[in-house]
Amino acid sequence: MTDDVVARVRTAMQWQLVHAILSNERVARAHGLLVTDLQTLHLLVLREDVRTPRQISTTTGMPASTVTKLVDRLEAAGYVRRTADPVDRRRTVLELVPEAIAPLRTLYGRADEQFDEMSQRFSPDELEIVARYLDAASDFYSLQEN
Repeated sequence: MTDDVVARVRTAMQWQLVHAILSNERVARAHGLLVTDLQTLHLLVLREDVRTPRQISTTTGMPASTVTKLVDRLEAAGYVRRTADPVDRRRTVLELVPEAIAPLRTLYGRADEQFDEMSQRFSPDELEIVARYLDAASDFYSLQEN
């Protein structure tokens, strides 16, 4: 593999991250959220096993005090509800409020459809390579956090 190809991929990945972050910031602002709030909400949608403030802190690496403020904002905006854990009432469980996140699901659903259409320009074999690469890049970035 040549250094030129690696540099091209690295630059393309950096541009993709810039565009994704700025796009998500616009969506967050339009819905009265901070971008970190939106991404944490997205985490809650994607990961049913993340439902407590401690799990958010562990998964994201954010300090507990930051997560508390973030959950306060999500609750005040109506996106989540705090409830007592039925097994351990000392523990708080977060419930998504379906009607509040519905507009976000619609927005991201349209984006998913457009993404799927764009992806049709590539063969399944090409997409498999991209998926493997992105999985490796995601693992790389998650290892950098530790």
